[in-house]
Amino acid sequence: MTQTIIKKPLLYQEKDYYFQKFVSKHGDEYGLRFGIPQDAEVILKIFKEIYQYNYAYPLIYDIDYLRKELSNQYNFWFVGELIENKEIAGAGLLKKKRYIAHASQAVVKKKFQGQGITAKIGAAGLITVTKMPQFKNVLRVDSEVRGLKIGAQKMFQHARAVPYGLIPSYINYGDKRHFSIDDNTPVPPLQEEPAILYSIIFKNLWKKRDRTVYLLDDEDVIFFYNYVKKMSNNMNEDILILDRCNKNKNYELYGVSKDFYEGRVNFYGYIKEKSLNYLLQVYNKWRIILWKIPTTKNGISSMALAIDKGFKIVGYDIGFNNINWTLFDSVIFAYYPNKSNHFVKPICLDDIKPLANKIRELFYP
Repeated sequence: MTQTIIKKPLLYQEKDYYFQKFVSKHGDEYGLRFGIPQDAEVILKIFKEIYQYNYAYPLIYDIDYLRKELSNQYNFWFVGELIENKEIAGAGLLKKKRYIAHASQAVVKKKFQGQGITAKIGAAGLITVTKMPQFKNVLRVDSEVRGLKIGAQKMFQHARAVPYGLIPSYINYGDKRHFSIDDNTPVPPLQEEPAILYSIIFKNLWKKRDRTVYLLDDEDVIFFYNYVKKMSNNMNEDILILDRCNKNKNYELYGVSKDFYEGRVNFYGYIKEKSLNYLLQVYNKWRIILWKIPTTKNGISSMALAIDKGFKIVGYDIGFNNINWTLFDSVIFAYYPNKSNHFVKPICLDDIKPLANKIRELFYP
């Protein structure tokens, strides 16, 4: 029932145009179209209904901010509505940034839940939109799925996404509307949940990815690599090199980013012990520190250092690092400065259970 997509570059202004139609379990016909700024009030009401004011990012409750987000050319909002009366049932977002896009979980009004609407808006919208010309240079679509929601996991499974990590206490819900961002003061722990990391990987990524993979010769690191490899046939031709080396060997080159509302700090690249000690002191008030270390020869020393400092491996990220347009994988490590992570057992599909069991073993022996 998919319609032909017109050739105009963007479709935001065509209110009545549906790039896909589907029928609910009750036999009602729905259409998927692109969101426009005029949809902001309805979308905001849906977020309030589903999350009250506890959504992870409070800016969603700012109507002016939401309108700007709906008009941003790099944000592909898809809206599902009942064709009979044009009532919006729910919405999803695909945010494009360079060669990586990020998919947010679809939200659907409570009156429409249980009819298969959420899966249709999420999976159908995601699959259809990523086939459009605007995404020809995108190499992957990432998403963090709540570890307590089977439906969202099924959606990404249907979209053939690879689950590549599971992070305890990753999402931090709670009312953050009155939080004022300070240079080094994140939102404290509120309503924490685990998250499963997914990635839809396109063919062009595999062409740019370096197949020589250097890993620290460590049982847990190897487990995560093998887990992701089972999900990705394209890794069968990898050249895997295992090694152990001095944790201060080789050069350092790293970056840092911060997410104040989630209380997360991200490290990227190679870090030596002196610099890492300084960074851990600077960010000792944050909930989580995630360190993505490239699977290069130089990365092995950082992997050894991460484990020595109490980081635990939580994922294996395919083709994350872009070095002169050659893509290298990353091993993802997590550190909780205040030991605030608590184990909330994920409610997960069978293919996620090995990850959940390994995480529990590492963090909660």
